Amino acid sequence: MKYKIGALVLAAGFARRFGADKLTTPMPDGRPLIQHTLENISSVLDEILIVSRPESGLGLNEWPVTLCDGAGQGMGASLAWGISRLPAWDGCLVCLADMPFIEPQTYRLLAAELAPGEIVIPSHNGRRGNPVGFGSRYFAELTELNDERGGRRIIRRNEATVREISVRDAAILMDIDTPADLSRYQAGDGSTIQN
Repeated sequence: MKYKIGALVLAAGFARRFGADKLTTPMPDGRPLIQHTLENISSVLDEILIVSRPESGLGLNEWPVTLCDGAGQGMGASLAWGISRLPAWDGCLVCLADMPFIEPQTYRLLAAELAPGEIVIPSHNGRRGNPVGFGSRYFAELTELNDERGGRRIIRRNEATVREISVRDAAILMDIDTPADLSRYQAGDGSTIQN
């Protein structure tokens, strides 16, 4: 890889629609959902930082974690917190912890395409998904976020430098908000993906 690219994994949400801590929900092999996400990412990227909240109880002792006291303000606040604590990376894939089905090769492709002055976004059948890659040029802007919208405002402001990367991996659209989402995606039914 030409640049030093890492993964910032957002795991500080409250899973209100799921009704329980979805990140610790067991998958069919008995391991928690977040473990699948982290293993897919770490099979490709050596540098990972997880943003969680103090009371999460995720038990991620073997992973580098930073605890965001302001996680209740929304994804933007967690993203800003995590970006402000990154080591000297040239770019960062912002990954959502509740997306355990994204294939390692998708992370590999996005990381290989990311440069310091660019934003890369995967798309499947014309629909944009996650993770979004931000070059280091955008880190200062990202640290100013403080609401629910995550990095969308930064993307809109910088559309001229956004590169959309077409992928075959439909899992870039499969974030898990409810138990029904998890059941549907585990069964391999991506035909009813909703945003």
